[in-house]
Amino acid sequence: FFQVKHLKELSDQEREKFFDSFDLVFCDCDGVIWYPLRDFIPGSAKALAHLESRGKQVTFVTNNSISSMKEHIEKFAQQGNLQIKEHQIVHPAQTICDHLKSINFEGLIYCLATPPFRQVLKDAGFRLTTESGTGIIKSLKDLHEAIYCGESVEAVIIDVDFNLSAAKMMRAHVQLKDPKCLFLAGAADALIPFGHGDIIGKSYPRAAGDLFSFHSKSGPGAFIDVVTQSVGRQPIALGKPGEDLRQLLLQRHPDVPPSRVLFVGDSLASDIGFARASGYQTLLVLTGGTRLEDVQRLPAGHTQIPDYLADCLGDI
Repeated sequence: FFQVKHLKELSDQEREKFFDSFDLVFCDCDGVIWYPLRDFIPGSAKALAHLESRGKQVTFVTNNSISSMKEHIEKFAQQGNLQIKEHQIVHPAQTICDHLKSINFEGLIYCLATPPFRQVLKDAGFRLTTESGTGIIKSLKDLHEAIYCGESVEAVIIDVDFNLSAAKMMRAHVQLKDPKCLFLAGAADALIPFGHGDIIGKSYPRAAGDLFSFHSKSGPGAFIDVVTQSVGRQPIALGKPGEDLRQLLLQRHPDVPPSRVLFVGDSLASDIGFARASGYQTLLVLTGGTRLEDVQRLPAGHTQIPDYLADCLGDI
């Protein structure tokens, strides 16, 4: 832990060396720039403007498919007075959409995701199955109909779905028994932080006096794992911390060596471990899903130990 450098404790010389060590920034949004589903975190807009003033490229790598790319851009403009372009945002719905276009996919899709995620696919011209009935299973007959009724599909996509059910996962399993059916995954977080003080799902306490208070709910990662194990094959994972997204980001900026990239995030697994596997420098902020004690508990040499630590992005 003592190898981790805290931004606030850097000398002027060390701070300049830090800024001179990277050209490109990959930055998470929820828990880093703004509180999950809420307002900008104090200081984050100034930090982003400061990076821009130093000539740094910034790309936002988010797993938040609850909000559309348009909503992300509007939030940057309205709350941060920042003009962000679509090409600066890496969003799981868009990366999956781009992948399907790249392979000229034209089949029917069974998509377990939020309405904004599904809308991205529809707007791109892809065909999605429609849900029928109430979704309430009261008998084996209802379960059989939920699993087996409906058209066969050529692709199954799993992301955040607030109405996910055992019947939906069983239907996904049945479709994926066909080896020709594509298996795609978006965000694969084990936990999704919510704040300020919202208690949704599993929560953990903060120390008294902590400035930021967050709670977590189960993320889609666990449900993706259930389907993965049941069908015996891995999905093409185009959200953090997916290997396919990791390769996509490396290919997206071939002119920038990984050692010249700084990845900023609030999650040890989805951000720091993901980034270190690519050879990026890493900065962990404590305004989201990770506490200082979580970092201190990591053994020496752990793959999720960040290079730098900050109380918030404003420390930049």
